[in-house]
Amino acid sequence: MDFQEDTAIVKKIENNKVTVEIQRTGACEHCAIKGICGAGNKNIQHQIQTDLNLKIGDLVKIHISASSKIFSSFILFIFPILVMFIFYIFGKYIFRFNEDFSIIFSIFGLLFSGIIIYYIDKKYEKKISFKIIGRIEK
Repeated sequence: MDFQEDTAIVKKIENNKVTVEIQRTGACEHCAIKGICGAGNKNIQHQIQTDLNLKIGDLVKIHISASSKIFSSFILFIFPILVMFIFYIFGKYIFRFNEDFSIIFSIFGLLFSGIIIYYIDKKYEKKISFKIIGRIEK
């Protein structure tokens, strides 16, 4: 399986738009940070335009752009650490807090990054590029 491909089940068909449910993989089950990707204990559904002749219940292979996966990974894993570090630097060197208060201030940076991530998610959730590559034969 290609890095940018996932498996999904067709849940609903309206004209040339198909609602698919992306399947959680075995990697999701063993992930130490379950749910941080937004999936939690549920599968993620997306509506995709396609010309393929599909039926409800069909398994399909979906391509998710690599740039979307990289951007999402950066926002979820790297961005909070950067914001936390920046808050620490500001606390320590700009506001001249002692070490303990600088660390506490950096934790507020981590919380602040969570708020920013929430708004980024709301802004870009409809802009992620999905494409149905084809049906998977059972």
